[in-house]
Amino acid sequence: MSDSDDFRLNALARYRKTSSQLALEVHSHCEVPAGCGGVVLRWRRPGASIGLSLSSYLKGVPDGLFLDGNPLMEQRVNVTPGAHVLSFEVNHPGDKGFVLMQARLNPEIASALHPELASAPDGRWKATTRPPPEGWRLPDFADAGFAPLVQRPVPEPKTNERWRWQMLTDDVTGLGLASSATKAWVRWTFHVDYEGFK
Repeated sequence: MSDSDDFRLNALARYRKTSSQLALEVHSHCEVPAGCGGVVLRWRRPGASIGLSLSSYLKGVPDGLFLDGNPLMEQRVNVTPGAHVLSFEVNHPGDKGFVLMQARLNPEIASALHPELASAPDGRWKATTRPPPEGWRLPDFADAGFAPLVQRPVPEPKTNERWRWQMLTDDVTGLGLASSATKAWVRWTFHVDYEGFK
């Protein structure tokens, strides 16, 4: 007998939703006191842009963040699957931590194995204390002259940014330079696709 779904009369599996060319994306979900809730799902084509949401607390960053060489104006952004770099300059980083950051897939992709990535001393975060050559904000820049950031506690701010610091400091590792400096140029390299961050 054929293995075709047309001949499987009593198999519930023939009604399952699967696709080798689409990924299932979770947009939002809700829970209510009665115990029932819902979820909004959408099929998406791999290769399509991926939504990211960034949460950050940065100390001494005058010019803001750049993603792949372009100013990052909003907390949420769409990127193409592949390699990316987040970059920024820090004034007077000293010997304390100056960055807390977390990136999430938004909307969430149900099939993603690693939907979140946070600042950590994992070699993806690098900095130099000398002015870098042109192109340092781009993903294909050779950053061999940049040194890895190290784990450093980020001091509690005394400004209205305290809520952001508090939200991130519980789950995210603070990073800083290995030795004190008056200025630093920082790169965070990451890869993202429909399976999440790599």
